[in-house]
Amino acid sequence: MKALIIMALLGASALAEDLCKQPPPEEMAKAAGVRLPPLPWHVANIWWDFERPVEHFTSLEVDVTIDRDVPGDYNLYISPCGIAKINGLQFYGGIQTNINGWANKESRDRVHRGKGGIFSRWSSDKTTPIGLDHVRTAAEDCLVESAGYEGEFASVRRPFAWTKGTYTWCITKGKTEGESTWFSCTIRDAKGAVHEVGSLRFEGSDFTFWEKHSAFVEVYSTSKIPNSGIPKVNVTFGWPRLNGQKVPLKKVSAYYPDKGPPDSPDCAWVRAEGENCLVEVGPIFKRDEAKRRHDLVPGSKTRTVSKISSRDATALVDTHDAADLKEWGGKAGTLCVEWFPKIATLLPSEGFVSPKEVALYLDPAMTGVAHAANGRITISAAYVRSHPDDWGMVVHELTHVVQAYPSGGPGWLVEGIADYIRIVHFEPLAPRPKLTRIASYKDAYKTTAMFLEWIETKRQPGLVKGLNGFLRLGKYRDECWTELTGKSVDDLWREFLSTLTIP
Repeated sequence: MKALIIMALLGASALAEDLCKQPPPEEMAKAAGVRLPPLPWHVANIWWDFERPVEHFTSLEVDVTIDRDVPGDYNLYISPCGIAKINGLQFYGGIQTNINGWANKESRDRVHRGKGGIFSRWSSDKTTPIGLDHVRTAAEDCLVESAGYEGEFASVRRPFAWTKGTYTWCITKGKTEGESTWFSCTIRDAKGAVHEVGSLRFEGSDFTFWEKHSAFVEVYSTSKIPNSGIPKVNVTFGWPRLNGQKVPLKKVSAYYPDKGPPDSPDCAWVRAEGENCLVEVGPIFKRDEAKRRHDLVPGSKTRTVSKISSRDATALVDTHDAADLKEWGGKAGTLCVEWFPKIATLLPSEGFVSPKEVALYLDPAMTGVAHAANGRITISAAYVRSHPDDWGMVVHELTHVVQAYPSGGPGWLVEGIADYIRIVHFEPLAPRPKLTRIASYKDAYKTTAMFLEWIETKRQPGLVKGLNGFLRLGKYRDECWTELTGKSVDDLWREFLSTLTIP
């Protein structure tokens, strides 16, 4: 048993080195109770609707910020240009962790060259082959392709070892030759260095850019990596610039496809952050269908976020969209800073270093109560207005941030431990609910918390710490109860019920 724990700890240490690491999609989908559609997965799509088309189009620029290094053993496609149209001709592109294609215009052998940039276009009707005469490479290391497996297209790709940071993906109009014009793709890094990808030819000489634009984040498949994991990563897309100017907007919206390709398991949220759109990619979950499409409201100024810190913890509180709750948000942030180290002490495990920062967002559109994911707690503004004294809710969600469990553990126990911290340590004098005969330890929340409290008090002190350790290593199974207490969870539950007065 000791050897197994040491191996698991070594695995956890290795996992910490990859900031994108999550459990395999199959495990996360099973835990969430959802199916996995075929790859590719568009985990999030953003649409900007402009006030009008842009005539005499000469350039498109979109800034992209990636918050962490994404290793090359993922297939991640960050597309600041999901679909664009000029004179009805569609093009697309971005950066990928694994570009692949033909080494030159004569070869048909597929090669893989790791991270790079990509620029592609479809033929005018997507059914007529377009050919490589529409492609110009920027250097000998470029890859090309013209095929029809996703509509007839032509493409140029070039290796570029991008990491975390900010980049500008750009399309620029070039020389007109006869009845066609060349457009070149470049990627500019934060230091101003320009990395040329290649050029594509478009029919026409004067172009009108359509009245919208899109971007997406995708997990895709390659012959080198046919089944990629989903990297935990935040990607920020800037306001599209056409002909060097930000385009006046009618609206911005997010969409998470789930029916019809390219659909995706739900693992991302998009939110406005100042003028930008932030895509947060994390664990698979089951989405509220009412939020499969939602509007984003980009502000003209950077959001004001209050920072509350101590030596041991930091809370970033965003009440930008619920200004009347600024005072409440400050109290919630102070509470988080105070309880971060307390919860970490109550839920320790060998080799684990607790997070020390949490972001709180008061969401005016949220219909539930609150949820925590990826170090961020989202709280319903409407709920706070009607329950301004429910500080236990904040401690419950903060406990989820500290738990930092991988997917796969039973939800009832995860929620039960969070409510155990709440009712036993934060609000021990609060009244406990009355249980009925149909109650189950799998009811989660306060029911499970009361069960854990009884075992800790009457049978086995340290049970919660033990279960926490198994969950954090991804090693939980029902037999853990027997290992920790000498009795099965079902036997313990029956004994617990026998101590209660149940109507």
